[in-house]
Amino acid sequence: MKSLDVVSICNALVDVLVKASEADIDQLALNKGIMHLVDDERQQQVIRHFSVKETTQELGGSSMNAIRTLAALGAKTAFAGAIGRDPYGNMIQSRMASLGIKSHLQHVDAHTGTCFILVTPDGERTMNTSLGASCIYDEKIVPEADIAAARVFHFSAYQWANPGQIRAIRRALQVAKANDTLVSFDLADPFVVKNCREDFIPLIEEYADIVFSNREETRLLYDATPEISCNRLTEAGAIAAIKLGADGALIGKGSQRHIIKAVPTEVVDTTAAGDMFAAGFLYGICRGKPLDACGHLAATLASDVISRLGATVASKALDRVRAH
Repeated sequence: MKSLDVVSICNALVDVLVKASEADIDQLALNKGIMHLVDDERQQQVIRHFSVKETTQELGGSSMNAIRTLAALGAKTAFAGAIGRDPYGNMIQSRMASLGIKSHLQHVDAHTGTCFILVTPDGERTMNTSLGASCIYDEKIVPEADIAAARVFHFSAYQWANPGQIRAIRRALQVAKANDTLVSFDLADPFVVKNCREDFIPLIEEYADIVFSNREETRLLYDATPEISCNRLTEAGAIAAIKLGADGALIGKGSQRHIIKAVPTEVVDTTAAGDMFAAGFLYGICRGKPLDACGHLAATLASDVISRLGATVASKALDRVRAH
């Protein structure tokens, strides 16, 4: 019997969101709509640019977004990551405790990682991530007992950042495979897929049971349409969950194919839409729901989070998912 639902290892970050204009993007010389890895000096430059604007803060990091939403739904979760000995690190610890997330946080001598997110009027988010402490871990941080006790081990491609992180994820995958724990892999970002596809394709073939991606990520992975990419993923033995924006999502397993319609939504901020999609889908998987139902739960949470500024799902959306 599995005593946990979903366990993850990921960057432990604090997301700081601000409303930005197209002029802000230009003045800061940013590539709109993608994640930029920056050093602390560059991060402070961006923060100073918005010093007079109001910001919102929440636990961040791709898998952490999914984990905290699963916890809010009532799932039993655990999370491993690294934080600094600073106020942001304290915030992460206290917020995880309040959500009931089992903690495997390691304190290191670096500042806690932050992701400063610029949200433009079209709802696009441009991320500036200073990883800081969040990437200073290796296989010693892997919560092996919890991974063995979980239904799902979930991680994102963002962890493919340095040798220590890669060793940790590879060890976690070995533990998951040895204990019949499902492996859920979120491709996370086109930039990462472009640089790491030669690692990701064999990793998917050997370990992945569920793969989350969007249209661009699957194109970069397989140089193919979403439909052909879905075939490639299912041939590798994984459930394919391919997000298609306003066109909904394509879910595949074996010979099954499900088209999930998008929930009509006025887009305010696309931050964490993919993470919330993963949370809804994994909640359905852990509750034994059929794939099309998992897709609808995923779409419910994704559509809700993009309807407002910030990466938090409204309580009414959580209620709809629980009641499904």
